[in-house]
Amino acid sequence: MLSPMTGQSREGQMAKVAQMTNRSKAGRYGHLVRADGLVHRSLFTDADLFREEMVKIFGGSWVFLLHEAEIPAPHDFKTLTIGLRPVIVSRRTDGEIVALLNRCPHRGSMVCSETSGNSPRFQCPYHGWTFTSDGDLYAIPYHQGYPETYDKTKRGLGRFPRVEVYRGFVFGCLNPEVESVVDWLGPAREVFDWCIDRENIGPRGVSVARGMTMVYGGNWKLQNDNNGDMYHAPVTHRSTADMNMNRHGPGKTLDHFKRDANPMLAKYFGHGHKLLDQRPAIDSPWLRARPIPGREVAGGAVEQRHDSEQARTLLDLTGRSGINLVLYPNLLLMGHGTFAVYEPLAVDRTNVRYYTALINDAPDEINTLRIRFSEDFNNVAARDDNEIFERIQTALDHSPEMPWLDFSKGLGTNREHFAADGSVTGNISDETGIRGSYEWWRQLMNSDVKTSLVGVEQ
Repeated sequence: MLSPMTGQSREGQMAKVAQMTNRSKAGRYGHLVRADGLVHRSLFTDADLFREEMVKIFGGSWVFLLHEAEIPAPHDFKTLTIGLRPVIVSRRTDGEIVALLNRCPHRGSMVCSETSGNSPRFQCPYHGWTFTSDGDLYAIPYHQGYPETYDKTKRGLGRFPRVEVYRGFVFGCLNPEVESVVDWLGPAREVFDWCIDRENIGPRGVSVARGMTMVYGGNWKLQNDNNGDMYHAPVTHRSTADMNMNRHGPGKTLDHFKRDANPMLAKYFGHGHKLLDQRPAIDSPWLRARPIPGREVAGGAVEQRHDSEQARTLLDLTGRSGINLVLYPNLLLMGHGTFAVYEPLAVDRTNVRYYTALINDAPDEINTLRIRFSEDFNNVAARDDNEIFERIQTALDHSPEMPWLDFSKGLGTNREHFAADGSVTGNISDETGIRGSYEWWRQLMNSDVKTSLVGVEQ
């Protein structure tokens, strides 16, 4: 989507961006995302456009479903919502993971109302049609009312045509022609792998602890944008930064971003994926993390049982790792096991669920600290963000005379560098990644994607 542009003048960069943009501008939504970084307010306020997003973005492209550790045993399942669709993700007897539409093919009722559990069968509460854990129709009450030629193979819980697992993370797609997850990740795969590889996960793998859930009155893209935005941190989270400084002094959470000139980076990888990379300013996540309940006791116990190098390696698996990796459209990886999932509920309402992966072979104290640190910043700072999202939504809903939002910071400057793999690197406070995500939004929305299910009447 983006070509190498290293070394060009500002005017040359702007011309190249405009040229690339014009090539993909055709289509119904081409005019809503402009080459100069402006995005139309209707992307956040138009209910009809939102419904089409649920088909083309949350149906036609890969979306995160769950971590495989959430359903470790045969017949384990979890229900969730993907682009407003009720979905069951289940592990079959042979261990394969399938994603099923949670909707009876008979008269349309949701089949499963439990959030999670273990069951080899799902029975519709309306007429009792029963389905296996891989979605096949198992039994129909009073089946004599149907002829012998009745085709049960087309009366299952529709299966997603594509489900793939990468490093324990399960992704699904309703577009059978979509590229592989590895190709979809592209250059973002390197950071994804870094998150997993540094954990030194042992033979017992991981388990997943569910954290808080937050609902805010705003569009889902506000959260997606925000997790690729460091520009807001000194202002929106000033009260948290001031509290840290007053209570704990320098060198703790948030004080590493003090000025625009710094070694940290914003990056766009293509396919909507973006990164805030704070690792160059964080030597030790453990030392930089502010005190939390139990830190001294848990940290002291680890230091007593291990030599200093081993203890530091373990303790650096807690705190904030220094990355925000947004995998478009609905997954945020924060490192150290913490991840969040965006769940659109309406054009102006979004659910955000937080989780922490626990290392089963790590000391108990490490997993306790991982949960505590995950709770800490997300409980404090996320509330600041939610307040801003709702202010934005209110203003956008009622200001048709001011139609554009500006995501141009960094565009056309010598701060952005384009690599041969299509990735773009900018300053940590620039809107490089966010702008790239809207270019991908436009491509998806202008596409002629076809979504479908397996095992149902088409």
